[in-house]
Amino acid sequence: MNYQEIVSHLCDQGYLATLENVSDLDCLVVSHDFEGGNLKLIHFCVDEIDCLPTFFLGNFSQYGNLAHVLPLEKFDLGSVCVGDQDSVSVNFEQPKLAFQESLERHINLLTKTILKVAWNTEELLREFYANWLRICDDSSADFICAASGDLEEVQVFSPVSGRKWGFGSKYLGITHCASSLAEFSYIAQQDKNRSIAGEGFIIPLNNLKPAPTTSELLGEWYLQTIKNNYISSKFEQKKGKRFWLIFNAQTPSGRTWFGIQLSIKGNGKKSLPKNEESLKNWSISPIRVKIFNKEKIMPRSGANLGLEGKSVLMVGCGSVGGEIVYKLGAAGIGNMVLCDPDIYTMDNIYRHVLSDHFLGCNKAIALSLELDSKFPWIKTQYEIRKLLDLRNTNHLNSFDLIVIAIGSPTHERLFHDFLVQNHIKTPVINTWLEGYGIGGHAVLDLQNANGCLRCAYVDLQTGARGLSSNLNFLETDQNLTVNHAGCGELFLPYNSVSAAQTALIATNLAIGTLLRKITSSSKVSWKGDCSDVVSRGFSVTHRYTAFDKSLQILPLYNEDCDICHG
Repeated sequence: MNYQEIVSHLCDQGYLATLENVSDLDCLVVSHDFEGGNLKLIHFCVDEIDCLPTFFLGNFSQYGNLAHVLPLEKFDLGSVCVGDQDSVSVNFEQPKLAFQESLERHINLLTKTILKVAWNTEELLREFYANWLRICDDSSADFICAASGDLEEVQVFSPVSGRKWGFGSKYLGITHCASSLAEFSYIAQQDKNRSIAGEGFIIPLNNLKPAPTTSELLGEWYLQTIKNNYISSKFEQKKGKRFWLIFNAQTPSGRTWFGIQLSIKGNGKKSLPKNEESLKNWSISPIRVKIFNKEKIMPRSGANLGLEGKSVLMVGCGSVGGEIVYKLGAAGIGNMVLCDPDIYTMDNIYRHVLSDHFLGCNKAIALSLELDSKFPWIKTQYEIRKLLDLRNTNHLNSFDLIVIAIGSPTHERLFHDFLVQNHIKTPVINTWLEGYGIGGHAVLDLQNANGCLRCAYVDLQTGARGLSSNLNFLETDQNLTVNHAGCGELFLPYNSVSAAQTALIATNLAIGTLLRKITSSSKVSWKGDCSDVVSRGFSVTHRYTAFDKSLQILPLYNEDCDICHG
């Protein structure tokens, strides 16, 4: 890196730039005068730039508490955050331009934080949690808190002895909010293996001050905070040896959670300290709090809270059905009933979402347990029944959506006839894949819209009512199955990628329907490679040859359908 060239360029742009030695390190130092004084910016030289060049603010202590600047107290330097440096595409072929850009960003941010006091305070509150983390002990365990944010007591449990990762390695705070968790979720089961860690309180703050800059100032910050905010007298009168205070407050970047731990010095029990004198009897330390409630976790994880109240009946828990329920659970579906009479066997291991832990278990039961442990706010039930055993009007009308992934067109058409004859209003998605990776399909049947499952069984060339779907890519009357050990071991070859891709198109239809973004009966297919099919001597349909709308959601309605046009 030619720093002399960079210095010359910066000087040509009007900056006072020099190369110096700071703490035995080669540095680029830039001095900049502004309305409030002079900035000294220091860059420690590197061999190459792989991100936006970094500058430190010199003489940091003279500026007080600045937003987006973290102190390196040993050297009286401030580390300046001008955005996610790794996300910036840096012109490393022109280092002098990269340094100029970075320098301008640093100066603009620093002058604004120094001169605009109100903006600086607002930004300190915006990044409150980041500053709070800076004073926390990196070696201490995080505090996972299942709470809504209201003023209430919280049960505090210690980490599980010997646990190095996962929920068991953290402190855990549980309030009534945990009652909404799935029965077998990991959080809901935690109190069985943990010891009580002390008294705990959830305290919402209406008046939040910026985080203390050092742990030595934490006591002063705590006393000011409890003075400026309401603390229940019931909490104040509690006596104990160890208290956990879990705060939450609204900041410009949203609600933030953080906490402190108070431990009594010596023996006996005392109530919460409320003044400087009583605080002398306590050790006080900041703690990192990770909130565990649906309002925080679900949107942050990509789930949609609008799906929490929806109920889905999933029929078929094989490779495709298993993928679908996992994706629906991840999307935020709150209630699912899983139906399948089949057992999970070794033959399914490489194309099913279930682990070998469930071998020999009914697929619906295994998926129910798996979903409850994976997604905290889901409620699942299972039924060991086939599709045609579910023909009950009241039961089917109780769902927001029915998804069928059984790969049995005869049963699907019989079930569809029952829906039509009994005026079932629940939307239905039928989905299936074809062998050898050639493709997969999903059909959405909205009962009050044009288009139904039977539309997919009208021959597009002749108008005849067929026994196989007109969406299929493989011609009918071909023996596509593989036989490894007699008739009882026939199977259709496909892999987990094909199952997952088919599940994706079905899940997208499901979510769009539940959120009412899709309001008409629809069909969607994905098209794969046919080389394996052709090499085995099988024939593809005209639709496969002409199909160029892979993954597109298309209208299902066929004017020759007896049900839709009858």
